[in-house]
Amino acid sequence: MKKYFGIEILRFLTSISVLIYHYRHFFGPYNSSSNLNYFEISSSLPLYKFLGVIYDHGIFGVHVFYTISGFVFAHIYLSTTERISSKNFFINRFARLYPLHFATLILVTFLQLFSLGAFDTFQVIQINDFYHFFLNIMFISSWGFENGHSFNAPIWSVSVEVAIYILFFFLLSLIKKYKIIFIILISLILLLIDKTKIFDTLFLECARLFFSGTIIYYLLNMKLNNYIYLIFSLFLIILAFIGNFKTFVFCPGLVLFFVSIDIFIKNKSYQYAFRNLGNLTYSLYLLHLPFQILILIIWKIIGIEDIIFTKFYFLIAFFVILIFVANYCFKFFEKPLNELIRKKFK
Repeated sequence: MKKYFGIEILRFLTSISVLIYHYRHFFGPYNSSSNLNYFEISSSLPLYKFLGVIYDHGIFGVHVFYTISGFVFAHIYLSTTERISSKNFFINRFARLYPLHFATLILVTFLQLFSLGAFDTFQVIQINDFYHFFLNIMFISSWGFENGHSFNAPIWSVSVEVAIYILFFFLLSLIKKYKIIFIILISLILLLIDKTKIFDTLFLECARLFFSGTIIYYLLNMKLNNYIYLIFSLFLIILAFIGNFKTFVFCPGLVLFFVSIDIFIKNKSYQYAFRNLGNLTYSLYLLHLPFQILILIIWKIIGIEDIIFTKFYFLIAFFVILIFVANYCFKFFEKPLNELIRKKFK
């Protein structure tokens, strides 16, 4: 099956954007022990001149990733005529997502319990009770049963996405039969529900972005000249910034752009590098909050001033170490367990 190396590097960049956005966790009001309020000192953070937009809006990396997921799922499941069993579909998703989720949940739990015992407070995320632990164990931490973000909070977006995966699987036969017409119909229904405010749920936003990625897949299947796709993607990205920012135009436009540039990535070394960077996405996403909590605990024990978090060298060290750990996590934990679970249960 074709590998889109442009999408791989986009996956990596989206995770980095979220990490930069969450760099604020080192400061108040997220870090209750910090004397520096993020909203007062953000402009003095390292490389703010270049990264300011990402410091402030990097959370949109999550929105882009929803669209990437829709495109990737369409590429995997709609390009084959083979019947996909519910067992295999579930095992594939479970093997890919759950082991690292479970491991980081346990890690954060122990870190927060240590912090509570040592300092009489949790770090960054304040909801860490048994009820929300159960929601996290069941991978439903953001299905509307929660009272806010809890434990390894970034998993909220994956939790919502799991619900979309289930919906996608149940609609798979209809999507294959009616193709882009059915996807457009679903998107219009989701838009109508959102505009009428019948439900106020993250599910709607995620689903709309996910199916916009599926539309990108069908557009590519029209086999138009690649430069047409490239120009159209740039048009969508520019349009997204005219007037109010349009998330549901920007995200599919960005995904289409990175798919379009894929034909220019011919160098094997670049392909290898992009694939490896894409592999780090999930580890980076789930490891960065536990890493931040660990740093805050160590800093409290040592008694180092929080001004260090505003230094360039600390920012670089934070990302270098995190990428290094994520790389080993993928090679020696994620990938082996993924393969083991698939082999055992399939």
